[in-house]
Amino acid sequence: MSQSAAVIQAYGVTLTPVQPEDLTLLREWRNRPDISAQMLDQRPISEAAQLRWFERFQTDPSQQHFVIRYKNEPVGACNLKQPEGQPVIGSALLESGFYLADPRFRGSMLAFFPALALNQYCFQTLGCTTLLAHVKPDNLAALRFNQQLGYQATTRLSCPTPDGEVILQKMQLDIAGFAQAAAKFVRFAGG
Repeated sequence: MSQSAAVIQAYGVTLTPVQPEDLTLLREWRNRPDISAQMLDQRPISEAAQLRWFERFQTDPSQQHFVIRYKNEPVGACNLKQPEGQPVIGSALLESGFYLADPRFRGSMLAFFPALALNQYCFQTLGCTTLLAHVKPDNLAALRFNQQLGYQATTRLSCPTPDGEVILQKMQLDIAGFAQAAAKFVRFAGG
């Protein structure tokens, strides 16, 4: 387990640090066209490349990766990164990433609970003051999703990828925005 990742339980979901036994499922999900289409690097991930990724982040305090579980079933993945390479723990600025692999939960109320749990962990446990998300501007569902979580669109930026430059919408969330959004969802989740 990564030296700093914790099991997160909130809003009726559990976020568990990625373990070796999760890798096959995560690779299957990540290589699916419906998921990879929203990633910066859309190339298929090999078993060897995934193992290198796993080994790298195990000793990297600037990132944490989780499997999202609902009723003990894996339904997606999320992560935290400190954009300047500093440790996640104690950092004021973090970036989050998130996807639901189980299509039954996309567009449902449940889709918000893992993100709320991760955001709560960032603000209340890690001491983060600002969360960032970067979304492709044509991913309207993700833009609306983040706005409902309290994120505000800030700037657009160009990001190099293996397939060329990609424009991303930068979104930002502070603790007040999180608290306001969480209050809307807590009655549904038993927060």
